[in-house]
Amino acid sequence: MTRRSNFVVDRGAAIAGERRAPIHEAELELKDGSQSDLFALARKIEALVPVKLGVRSKAERGYRLVERQQTVFKAERLHLDKNARASAAFQAIAATCFRQFRLNEDVLIERRNGEALHQARVALRRLRSAFTLFKTLLIGDEPQRLKEELRWLAGILGEARNLDVLLQKAADGDLHERLRQAREAACDEVIQTLGSARTRALMLDFSEWLYCGDYLLVEAAAPEQISTGDFASMALDKLRKRLKRHGQALAEIDDEHRHEVRKDAKKTRYAAEFFSSLFQDERGIRRYKRFIAAMEELQDELGALNDLATGPDVLARYGLADHPARDVVIAQGDKASLIRKAQVSIDGVLDAKRFWRFREGG
Repeated sequence: MTRRSNFVVDRGAAIAGERRAPIHEAELELKDGSQSDLFALARKIEALVPVKLGVRSKAERGYRLVERQQTVFKAERLHLDKNARASAAFQAIAATCFRQFRLNEDVLIERRNGEALHQARVALRRLRSAFTLFKTLLIGDEPQRLKEELRWLAGILGEARNLDVLLQKAADGDLHERLRQAREAACDEVIQTLGSARTRALMLDFSEWLYCGDYLLVEAAAPEQISTGDFASMALDKLRKRLKRHGQALAEIDDEHRHEVRKDAKKTRYAAEFFSSLFQDERGIRRYKRFIAAMEELQDELGALNDLATGPDVLARYGLADHPARDVVIAQGDKASLIRKAQVSIDGVLDAKRFWRFREGG
């Protein structure tokens, strides 16, 4: 079989007035063969010189110079086709999560921006949630391996993020400085990890699997294919039931189990955001806004509880457990009161009408 591809090396810059963005990239274009052939070539290049997969076009980089410089990138809105195969929805969702991560990664490396760090971590969480959400479609061992590698990377970012949270509350000069030094060291580790061979391999492995993985072939060959719309409705129902089951008595469970409820809430919100474009009738939009507002309130309450539980451990790791100002950075309010508020918020989410129901009575 003939395999042909174009390989072009671009060196130059995008320029707008006094602003300049250097361009050093290799562009691969498939002419004949399969997409896996392109990844095979990309791996040969990566073996010779460290490279990263780009997510911005040259035009985007040019417009970025003209517009106000953006230092944080939140999740971009998806537009899914409810009649398309569910695997196509997964591919689109995972691709936008990857793009969000890479955009924030660039800012993080350049500026050590705390919000970019947070959004890069959010992007990894969203991507791992997508793996979980679509796990019935993702055959073989590779999806689980990739998910574990993403968990590892998110953990590296998580330590720096935990210190950012405490730093925002540290008014005491000595405590603030010691936390700042710890944060700088953690950020050093983040940036070193992002540039490591392991992370570069993860990004390349993930991208190749996303566009060439067996999950695409298996569903395409299936006699009955589940549509994205039907999959979304079933998945959201399942996540809602899980949240209801685990969150019905927050006061009677420990911090670890309340953290699991927090993860349930995040997965439910991410799924709602992933699938929101499928339910764009007037009623669906109205219900979606109310559902997301209730979810945001719940996540705020569960987040405050999580800070109470994890703050002392973070301080202890840096020898600050007995610092005189420790209570200022970990005290978020009365724990019992926070638990009551979180329970009310869960009830609010469960009372919110399900925007993903197509028929009245949902």
